Amino acid sequence: MAADLSSDPAATSAATEKLERIAAWLDAAPGDAGVPLGKGYQAATTLYESPYGNFVIKKASGVWPWRAFSEAAIRREHKIYSIIDGVAGVPQCLGLIGGRILVLEHIEGTTFRRGEGQIKNWDSFFAKLLDTLRGIHALGVAHGDLKRKDNLLIGPGEQPYIVDFGVASIEKRATMPWSNAIYRWMHQYDYNAWVKLKNRRELDNLSPEDAALYIPTATERVARTIRTIWQKLTLRRLRRRVWPRRS
Repeated sequence: MAADLSSDPAATSAATEKLERIAAWLDAAPGDAGVPLGKGYQAATTLYESPYGNFVIKKASGVWPWRAFSEAAIRREHKIYSIIDGVAGVPQCLGLIGGRILVLEHIEGTTFRRGEGQIKNWDSFFAKLLDTLRGIHALGVAHGDLKRKDNLLIGPGEQPYIVDFGVASIEKRATMPWSNAIYRWMHQYDYNAWVKLKNRRELDNLSPEDAALYIPTATERVARTIRTIWQKLTLRRLRRRVWPRRS
């Protein structure tokens, strides 16, 4: 497999050499060398432990022609990682192999879905996450799927990491008005997801700072109305007070 760093002009010669070594190592590695981390309809992610450090690859899944679309999406995701390279809270992208395999730094830790109950400094964690969001937004990238708890990792020192930029939006400024409308929507959606995660979806008593960030989109307003009606019909909030969740 040939390593491709042409779309990342900021890559150093050392990074290029490391990616070439990883590509050669993957070519020689047995088929069961990696540990599967997850598989979606578009791609699969696998963890590898190698002489060059631990890394994660994201590779298209499925059959042609869907596989071709997935590989194009992976190339686009590589471009996004190159834009936000260096932002704290975003895993380092090690490069693209053969135009179809994304190689990422492995973050030691767990997903927010699995580990949120073990976070010791909740406010600090979300302050760091907000800094990361503002960092990628400043570079013209909106994640768009932060509501999925598997897209948020808890790294060493409770540093949050945002992963999976497969549906992310890139700001096109004045060149593509329709794309910019999508970007602005996803930009706000990121902040709304942050507020919901931080407040465990309890939005009735937000702090002034959180309330200033939370501007629900039309789809979110409809969804919340439906959810509120459902909670009343099922007495969900009353049951929460009578039988609170065990920690």
